[in-house]
Amino acid sequence: MKHVMIVDHDSTILKLAEQVLQKKYKVSTIKLGNHVIEFAKQNLPDLLLLEASILETDSRPIYKKILEDPRLKELPVIFLIEGNNLEMEQKVLNLGAVEFIIKPFAPETLLSRVNIQLELQSYRTNGTEAEKFQDAISVSFAELVEFRDETTGGHLKNTTQYFKILLEEMFLTEEYKNAIPMEDRKALLRSAPLHDIGKIGINDDILRKASPLDYHEFEYMKTHTTLGKQAFEKIIQETGGSRWLYLAKDMAYCHHERWDGTGYPNGLKGEEIPLYARVLTIADVYDALTSTRTYKEAYTHKVAMDIIIEGKGSLFDPSLVDIFVKVNRRFKQVLARKQKTPEAN
Repeated sequence: MKHVMIVDHDSTILKLAEQVLQKKYKVSTIKLGNHVIEFAKQNLPDLLLLEASILETDSRPIYKKILEDPRLKELPVIFLIEGNNLEMEQKVLNLGAVEFIIKPFAPETLLSRVNIQLELQSYRTNGTEAEKFQDAISVSFAELVEFRDETTGGHLKNTTQYFKILLEEMFLTEEYKNAIPMEDRKALLRSAPLHDIGKIGINDDILRKASPLDYHEFEYMKTHTTLGKQAFEKIIQETGGSRWLYLAKDMAYCHHERWDGTGYPNGLKGEEIPLYARVLTIADVYDALTSTRTYKEAYTHKVAMDIIIEGKGSLFDPSLVDIFVKVNRRFKQVLARKQKTPEAN
């Protein structure tokens, strides 16, 4: 049974969290104090829920010692934040927290986010050699695409971060909590960075053009979706195909399809487009809008958000746009780190 350790000054919060989690996990609740580190070292929890106020008090060394201790440095930490505090949310994510939860919290939110982070931690620590090899292949191919397309530096990494945020929130909703099999969720994160792999087959003159493409050039650029599909089909044919390769093929082929059928390469409409490709589309467009290109300046978070909302029901799945709006602050925080600014507009 996984062990969750909860540290907070508020007895009510400790009791509620324990009641929610104890049916599924071993739970240890501890009032904030100097004995927290010693308890963690002796009991080695699988996940730590930690009150964020320690970052503003004399207890700050607690988190620093966790990061420094070799037995605890890989411990996933979810910070508990009092009320809506954008500055604190930014701070905990910059420090390396895997997640944060706003107090007071709904029991369902707490349980779902703990479940997700423990599953992800299990994947990280217990991945097979084959999975590690697959991860290495994914990263290598993604870096190759970035090397070819110098105009979009960091796009694949950034898009994958946004994709992950949307997926995590999507799985918390009643509509989508069972929409994608659990065994596919890690594979999706491995596959997402490869959605533009077809650009390897695009001519440099078009791929790196410093001005907008004309009609014929754009029609040629569109073929990167088909080239990506063909590349994965070849790999699948030669290897027998792992599940993540099929997911990667679909995302490479369908990430430019649009909800109203106006996308490419096949003009798929609505739920004809795979769900995970519809999620990727929002992440992909957001990063493209907020990134500088040789032919345009980066849009602000607000402008990008307004454009995506405007595309609700036409370019984008309306339900997924609602989820994007719900987590837009987390997009904004990733963008701020990317731009190395205190807060993106």
